[in-house]
Amino acid sequence: MASCLGIYIDKNIIKYAKVSKEKEDLKVEAFGIKVYSNLQEAINQIVSETFSFKVPISVNLSEEMYNYFYMSDLLNKKDLDKAINTEFESLCYEKQYNPNALESRYALVNDENDKDKIKVIHVSANKIKINKIIQDFDEKKIETISPISLSIANIAPLKQKENSIIVNIEDITTITTIVGQKVYNVQKLEIGAEQILDAINEKENSYLKAYEICKNTTIYTMEGKELQDKENEYLDRKEELSNEIAVLNNKLDNSEERINRQKDIYEKKYSEYNFLKLYFEEELSLNLLFERGNMSLDECVKEALKYEDISLRQKTTADMLQRLNNVYNSYNSELVTYN
Repeated sequence: MASCLGIYIDKNIIKYAKVSKEKEDLKVEAFGIKVYSNLQEAINQIVSETFSFKVPISVNLSEEMYNYFYMSDLLNKKDLDKAINTEFESLCYEKQYNPNALESRYALVNDENDKDKIKVIHVSANKIKINKIIQDFDEKKIETISPISLSIANIAPLKQKENSIIVNIEDITTITTIVGQKVYNVQKLEIGAEQILDAINEKENSYLKAYEICKNTTIYTMEGKELQDKENEYLDRKEELSNEIAVLNNKLDNSEERINRQKDIYEKKYSEYNFLKLYFEEELSLNLLFERGNMSLDECVKEALKYEDISLRQKTTADMLQRLNNVYNSYNSELVTYN
């Protein structure tokens, strides 16, 4: 039976869960939250309490940077990798980063705005911070160090033909946009739980209690204020927080609207392409589709003549236009109703 210990580290709080898998059955063996002042002691305690001494550990990466590049889909793997590295080096030069001090990875998705382009989701993190994570775990069996914004999509119940937005509110808020069951965009907002926890901790002098209070508190947006039947004594910043959450909601609404609009545009273009393809292929019967290979334009013309219907050679340009116009009019002057 395979097991894994997942650990998520925030500024003052660690969340953890030990999960085991037997065939297709997943089981959560242990989970919890710990407030820490000494990170290494807290990690050792979690490992001991969950009996995870030889169990692989997955831990989150924090303070990572996201950048986006757009490449032609005609590039082969080697040239694409080289082009991405060149773009990243240019970015580092522009922002005065040292690329040798950063560890980077990237993921590729189709660009929703341009079907001939590939969108590169480029993630980079400071090597010193990664080494610090490894040191904190003191030679324990770390299997993966990954950003929660990208890995959270692996456990979300995503439907194949639905776009989704996953909001993860920790010390900061990350918004992961999913298109076609793949991560398409990650946005980081400075609005998050850290400000709320710090404000409550000032009164309670306990981060654990602050976390429990925050977890059991419902904060309404501007539109839902009338649903709150009593004041919450811990939210002195209630008005400010409500405004921040309203801003977050607007960002989410705009992101979802943009995704749906892109999807509609893509589906419309694809539909129009199919209609036009059917229109010309069926009505003109040109049959000019063949593999070009390395042939020159003159060679392609000669090859096309082999496929051309002899009867079409006897038709003038006016005849061809008239034939197209007749078919066009027969569908009420709209190609979208064709076929």
